[in-house]
Amino acid sequence: MNKYDVVIIGAGPGGLNCALELSKSNKTVLIVEQKKNIGPKVCAGGLTGQDLEYLNIPNKLLDFKLNQITVKTPYQEKKVKMKKNFVYTIDRKRLGQWQLKKLKKTSVDIKTGVRVTKIEKNQIILNNKEKIKYNSLVGADGSNSRVRKYLGLKTEKILCGMQYIIPTTKYKELELILDSGFFHSGYAWIFPHKGYASIGCCCNPDYLSGKKLRNNFEKWLKDSKINIKKGEFQAHPISYDYQGYKFGKTFLIGDAAGFASGYTGEGMYYALISGEEVAKMILNKRYKSKKINEILELKKTHENFLELLEKSSFFRGIEYEIIILLLKTRIFNKKLIKTFCP
Repeated sequence: MNKYDVVIIGAGPGGLNCALELSKSNKTVLIVEQKKNIGPKVCAGGLTGQDLEYLNIPNKLLDFKLNQITVKTPYQEKKVKMKKNFVYTIDRKRLGQWQLKKLKKTSVDIKTGVRVTKIEKNQIILNNKEKIKYNSLVGADGSNSRVRKYLGLKTEKILCGMQYIIPTTKYKELELILDSGFFHSGYAWIFPHKGYASIGCCCNPDYLSGKKLRNNFEKWLKDSKINIKKGEFQAHPISYDYQGYKFGKTFLIGDAAGFASGYTGEGMYYALISGEEVAKMILNKRYKSKKINEILELKKTHENFLELLEKSSFFRGIEYEIIILLLKTRIFNKKLIKTFCP
């Protein structure tokens, strides 16, 4: 078939979820993914409670279920512990393959290992030769979205994220490091997985260039006595430059739309929700999404916090120490978890 009702570019969590929702109708759907394997992505592999509840992921797919997080600054640290688990870790390849397995039971067509070389009104061109016509187009192709560029949208608000994937069983807990000297208004993390750990950091490149951030990251790793000799270095931009998601019959979801959080960089839940909601809009032109408005409000809260940190200059370090003091109160703990790990 060379014509589909809906073509989805990108087979991340959002694109797969969009296709799954569309599969409930009689629409013809094609997913196009440039990678040969669906699932792998530069990502710490963290899920929040709302991710887990929404996806209904089997426990056997999860690496760790965590009910506490250790927050560190240069002078203090505090363990935030809750009665219930609120953070979970999962291997992204395993998650993608689980979503794909559900999709294979439907009539959705999937093309992997192919590149979208051109986007035109009502058709895309794959590998400079194959033409695929569409009625609706969904850009689920991440922070470097080709669909976003086709729409003429610039991407100026980004985070630079980087990590080492280190084969180890040493780490069992989630750690968050707030150190203005190394990471400016960003932060570093340690996410435990089965057989490995994601140890990384992120920051707005307007304040620390990718090169400077990596230099700081390497120094912090050395100071923290973290052995990275067997680790695999990965880096990727995270777009939080939201400028809309519906442009006639062309839609953007997840990172392609800039739905990611400007502070945490987390975008899984936003991608899943926006994928499902866009599918509903394609199926029903009168459909109005309350859920997208809700995630935009949460995103706004995160980015107001980020803006405060970015503008704090000398006082940022002091603010981090105050945060640790506030974390010693139960009310603030619950508020923090609800805001950043809902």
